Amino acid sequence: MKNRQNFSIADWMPIIIFAVIAAIFGIATGGAIFTPTNLTNIFNQSLATIIAALGMVFVASMGGTDITHGSLVALATALGSMAAAKGGVTLLAPVIILVGAVSGLLIGTINAKFKVPSFMTSLALLIAYRALVNLLLSSTVYKFPPELSFFGELWFEVLAVIILIIIIAYVFHYTPFGTYIRAIGENENSVRFSGINVEKIKIIAFVISGVMAAIAGIFLIARIGGTNNTLGSGFEMKVMMAMFIGGIPVQGGMGSKLYKLVIGAPTIILLENGLVLCGADGAVTQLIRGIVLLLVIYITMQVNERFRYGRGKEVTKS
Repeated sequence: MKNRQNFSIADWMPIIIFAVIAAIFGIATGGAIFTPTNLTNIFNQSLATIIAALGMVFVASMGGTDITHGSLVALATALGSMAAAKGGVTLLAPVIILVGAVSGLLIGTINAKFKVPSFMTSLALLIAYRALVNLLLSSTVYKFPPELSFFGELWFEVLAVIILIIIIAYVFHYTPFGTYIRAIGENENSVRFSGINVEKIKIIAFVISGVMAAIAGIFLIARIGGTNNTLGSGFEMKVMMAMFIGGIPVQGGMGSKLYKLVIGAPTIILLENGLVLCGADGAVTQLIRGIVLLLVIYITMQVNERFRYGRGKEVTKS
């Protein structure tokens, strides 16, 4: 019974955290945070983070890291916008997605084949991508094509995110590939000794992460109206925070569940939005966001450890 109780708490942690933050700011803002206009704003700001995190979860579940998202979004949308300006708007999305796939392939190959840690690989590429964006754009701004304005409309955003969640959830939870991903996070050597091509799985995971970050970039520039050389600054941190506040284990493994990051992304935006409505300035918002992240990670780790202890104790008795 204790084991079941701990397990339930672990699974419900993202929802509990979201509910607590919502309740606090609901009271602090006198309900202003729950107005239809503000809720729509929270969804719009969460959309790109959710989509990017849907890809990043494959990497995180292996115990890996991809922190290129902010610079990759800027580079992919810059190249896509340039291609659209010269060859027509039909090139925008394909080029952006292609750049994301190539980036994921590059990171995955370096990590899987050459054994360079994913954090160091993605950190180096984050710097390189941002430099490329500055060289390509400088002070140039590309406006989002008006023919594709439906990408920024609420009905299309809702439809797109639902479809993407369904597809990613199926792949992550109901296919052998998704199982291998989480198993690598538990014990990579065991998966390798089982005859699974771990290198191939890793490369595909990073490609998915790159593609989803690129798709997030399309919706991001549709919402803000264009691209420039500062686009995506700090975006990778929002994606990472969405996963960790949602309760995705830092070390990866079988505890990684998709619904956690879907809740984690709006939790981050809700926190920032509530602080703004309460009159907090940028520095205070950043400080509180960091403190909340540390607290959530600590609480989540404690809950997971208690669950593991309870399960081990139960097995020993039997």
